[in-house]
Amino acid sequence: AQAFGFNDFVSDICCSLKVNSTFSTIINMASSVYRMYRSAIASASGVVGEALTRQLILSPLCSEVRALGAINRREFEGLSATKKIRELGPILDLPSQSPTTASDASEAGRLGSGDGGEGLSSVYAAFFVVGDGRWSTPARLDEAKAFAERCAEAKVPHVTLLSSLWSDGSLPVEGAKMHGEIAEAFKSMNQGRLSIFKPSLILPSGAAAAALADADFPEKSFNTILPIARQFMPTTYREVTLDDIVLAMRLNVELVASQDPIEELTFADMMAIIGKEDTI
Repeated sequence: AQAFGFNDFVSDICCSLKVNSTFSTIINMASSVYRMYRSAIASASGVVGEALTRQLILSPLCSEVRALGAINRREFEGLSATKKIRELGPILDLPSQSPTTASDASEAGRLGSGDGGEGLSSVYAAFFVVGDGRWSTPARLDEAKAFAERCAEAKVPHVTLLSSLWSDGSLPVEGAKMHGEIAEAFKSMNQGRLSIFKPSLILPSGAAAAALADADFPEKSFNTILPIARQFMPTTYREVTLDDIVLAMRLNVELVASQDPIEELTFADMMAIIGKEDTI
């Protein structure tokens, strides 16, 4: 969120005093201005997609959620806020966006007035969570590139990508390589602020855990071993719960003002965003 010039002042003070980035982020969060915004998500299906969509439609600050790709409406039955959801169809069918200035796009996405236009026009925050951040099931590169291109054309002010801590385009492991290539595609087309969430492992609970039934033996083994092995590893490798990561992704848009155009967020960053620093 913007703080209308105050964040620039805070940044200068923090630099002159040589305070750390965490303290600077906390001050920026405190100075943020709450305003309505429109969002888009690709896609609203899957473990993370459904949980994040629920977070967005229940947020009093999010006026609309434009869903690309598959969506299971039954997951949101009983919520009056489902009227905020607007389906746009398959990711690859999204037409090219009309160019606009970054300032106009930011203001339009924040005002929440009118119908907001077509596609990603007037969207302030766009989320790409296809693949649920699982290293074994990365998104298709063509869909990722198409979404990144449409965000760039529409000059979406804030784009969030759910990646993986294990993403690395130089590795021979297919899943890690694909996650790395997708991240690079988003970075190369970034027009505003890009937040890349890099969990080591997302732990769903309850009914959401059943969605991982399709995991193969290597992934199931990894999901079992990592929570034990990470006790002897740096904090960065700690697993994050589904509830925590979708909350962090939403609050990062609504509360956190970053000075970096591209930010890579790992476990400690996510916990700081949601106020769970004591778990680090």
